[in-house]
Amino acid sequence: MFDLSQFDASPVFAPENQIGIVLSLPLECVTEDPTQPRTEFDTDELVRLAEDIGRRGVQAPIAVRAPVEGVYQIIHGARRYRASRLAGLPTVPAIVQVDEVAFDDYSQVLENTQRDNLTPLDIARFIQKRKALGESNSQIARSLSEKPEWVTYHLALIDMPPDIQQAYDAGQIKGAKTIYELRKLHGKASEKVKKLVESGEEITRGLISEANKPIKSGLNAPTGAPVQIRTQPVAPNHFKSADINDTYKQEQISEVDGFSLNPKILVSPCVTGIYQGNQVQILIQLKPSEPGYAWIRTTGSSGQEEVLANQITLSRIEENHP
Repeated sequence: MFDLSQFDASPVFAPENQIGIVLSLPLECVTEDPTQPRTEFDTDELVRLAEDIGRRGVQAPIAVRAPVEGVYQIIHGARRYRASRLAGLPTVPAIVQVDEVAFDDYSQVLENTQRDNLTPLDIARFIQKRKALGESNSQIARSLSEKPEWVTYHLALIDMPPDIQQAYDAGQIKGAKTIYELRKLHGKASEKVKKLVESGEEITRGLISEANKPIKSGLNAPTGAPVQIRTQPVAPNHFKSADINDTYKQEQISEVDGFSLNPKILVSPCVTGIYQGNQVQILIQLKPSEPGYAWIRTTGSSGQEEVLANQITLSRIEENHP
């Protein structure tokens, strides 16, 4: 087993006669990148690939970084490397790449998504890592040549509820958008999600749509139940609170210089919380696209994004002082 701490050292530039040409590297001189985005490997697929490599050899060279103390770290080709070891080959064809900008972790994700090899959860963890570095959804999407909603769909895989995690692990649900739709359903009717998972069948977007119909059409409401509309006078130029206790229903909110004279009522509430380790402002004046979602703005940022509300930890509610 290699000591990965050696990669903290500055790499030794590969000789000019190694760059850009196919080398036959001994497998014991090659190691995987411990920070690569791919974390899930299908054992059956690896066995099939190893059988094919045993018959025909590795048809496409892997890409490696310049050697550090004689050891090459893989940029692209972890599956081919593992399958070669499984097939008992002594060497693997490789090309040395020295451009650290062109062959960063984004290139690893792009390589795998274009080959359809990364799982949705691998992609979600990579996106989470880049967001932790301060990148926005739109920046990540642009770097991966994807649309911003593609990033949003994959973030739904982070901290999945147990029922959805169970379905994902069992292979009942595939595709980030399907998981995104299932999480939206879970936010409105978790018992429906539980039934879908317990069925043991593949959960498709069609099934999720069918489960959504009673909710959207209002069939869960009692037949003939009267619709009650709450009213609450509010001061001009301030948005209306979502639901004020009936005790204060008839009270007129008055204010002086933007502050409520009633200490029990916030004229302009400011709600803050924690989302994926960052302090955020919850934009309660913006209507979510679906129940179970909320708009947020990261502290110090001018941008805003819609996220799953159950991923936000509420920390503070106070008057927004102008």
